[in-house]
Amino acid sequence: MKLAWLHDEANADGTKGGAELTMDEFRAQAPAWVEFSADANTVVVGNCVSFQPELVKELEGKRVIRYHHDLSYHEHPVVREWMDEHAEHIFTSPLHLEQYRFSAGPTKTSTAIPPAVPLERFKPNRQQRRHGKRQGIVTFASWQNPNKGAHLVSETLYRQGLEADCYGHGAHVPYGDHIHVKGGYDQEELPQILWQYEQFIFLPNAIEPFGRCVVEAWAAGLEVLTNDLVGSKWFLENDTDALETAAQDFWRYISGA
Repeated sequence: MKLAWLHDEANADGTKGGAELTMDEFRAQAPAWVEFSADANTVVVGNCVSFQPELVKELEGKRVIRYHHDLSYHEHPVVREWMDEHAEHIFTSPLHLEQYRFSAGPTKTSTAIPPAVPLERFKPNRQQRRHGKRQGIVTFASWQNPNKGAHLVSETLYRQGLEADCYGHGAHVPYGDHIHVKGGYDQEELPQILWQYEQFIFLPNAIEPFGRCVVEAWAAGLEVLTNDLVGSKWFLENDTDALETAAQDFWRYISGA
């Protein structure tokens, strides 16, 4: 099966966030029957902020599968409106799907399949489980906007007389003497960082369609404190198996099986 793969490959500053990581992970787990080709009649589209209305002409008459990572507020309205009407839509969580319908109206076809987070990489090995010492609270995110809820994390911990280590860069990092800012982290070293802690806290104040950091902390064995604005919470409470089979489910959908 020939398949075109289309998405923004990096953020404006050249870094990769959750959307870019997810597209890379899905592509890396493509079955042998997939042949990536620019002239394919089936197109998978991820985030496409950098694309202009000319994109629509290239997609006319093709099967277009849209994998949403957010609520698409920053995309060109012509591109978004065409996608809403003509594409098949995959969302990262039931909360994400319902919120998009609320803001954009019905879409042609829609389902929810979570990102293919590499859970095995985050699960502690036997030696770590036996001999690793865990203590304290951690929070981590890409603190690029106030919706990540840094102030809620700070206030919640302060009221309870607790302290936490904070990882990640951005203009909206949690603040206060009880927050120990550790700076950025490499995605490859994140599991080792998380294995040091007992609890993880993340309290966004706007819809977080999935919340990759929540699943990574859960997979690493931390007790997770979050709220109902996080889409991945549904999977943790109702269907953790779907987190394990995300890649297979995604490609099964693409195949039409």
